[in-house]
Amino acid sequence: MKYFYFILILFLVTSFFIFTNLNPGIISLDLFFIKVEGISIGFSIIFSILIGAIISLILQLPKLLRQNRKILSNKNDENP
Repeated sequence: MKYFYFILILFLVTSFFIFTNLNPGIISLDLFFIKVEGISIGFSIIFSILIGAIISLILQLPKLLRQNRKILSNKNDENP
């Protein structure tokens, strides 16, 4: 368990590297106000997955923090 996170990150980076090498096609992204040219398909898919994960974490933070406060307040109420 000591090196679990290190192995997990190493596995993710290796799989991302393999995924980008398997999708080397160059595309141009047309975002709202910016046009990005010369980015590969693999990098664009990896970045979209990472950005989606970050957005979902940010949106779930209030629920996760509220849940921990309820658990802590219930434990404090039980022990007078």
